[in-house]
Amino acid sequence: MSWAALALVLAAGPTDWALPGVRVHVEASEELDPDRLRALARPEVVLWVRTRSNGLRRSTAETLGLAGAAFVRVRPPLGAPALAPFVGRVGPWVEERGVDVKRVRRWSPGRLAVDVEGAFTEELTARLRVLRPVAVRWTRGGWPDAAEWARARGFSGVELLGGSGPPVDCEAVPPRSRIRVRVPLSSATAEGVCGLPLRVEMPAAVDAADVQRLLVRHPDADLAVEVGEDVERADAVRRLLDRLTAATPLGGVDSTGALRTDAGRP
Repeated sequence: MSWAALALVLAAGPTDWALPGVRVHVEASEELDPDRLRALARPEVVLWVRTRSNGLRRSTAETLGLAGAAFVRVRPPLGAPALAPFVGRVGPWVEERGVDVKRVRRWSPGRLAVDVEGAFTEELTARLRVLRPVAVRWTRGGWPDAAEWARARGFSGVELLGGSGPPVDCEAVPPRSRIRVRVPLSSATAEGVCGLPLRVEMPAAVDAADVQRLLVRHPDADLAVEVGEDVERADAVRRLLDRLTAATPLGGVDSTGALRTDAGRP
């Protein structure tokens, strides 16, 4: 490469660089306008959908099948009609607290997401082993101790929420841990958090250049955004997805599989 060409590369800003891939977790309501929801159901998106009942409209179920993965918030127990949409990459999403784990395991179609709160105790570990989730959203309310990290790393797809604030004890984190830490975009630094993969929470109305710079610094990071049933937020996220996927060689398809394997991703 000539010195002139090298100078051009070095002068290019992060927004001029191609991204290796992008994965965006979008939390939405089933009440969101159907066309907006369909516009968000893309291979690079994981949809987390809240419903007002345990039922799911047929059109919504078909839309969810277009996403890279999708989870629907339900309240056990579920009957056969309510289980019908959970096929392929679409699975139920439940709260661990108070559920009959053996009963949930019997009716669960396989791709189960679970919300857990508090310390990652031995009792919680035993309950999750029965449930066998593919995604665990762990709201800790503080930084876990070494024993909790050791227990949590035994599960795939674990995301730690509310644990990135001080004090952070990196010595408690086992080597090569792939638990994701959720952080706000405003708090995502170049150093990251203890070398752990990030899930960066961002507002719907965000500058795509800021997000692209973040992904250049942290190529194994995921993004997270909530739209609820707000059409303006949904439109803003759709535009952001258009910008980000246009900056990837494969149109949004992740080319960093080795980096992201079991990194808190369903």
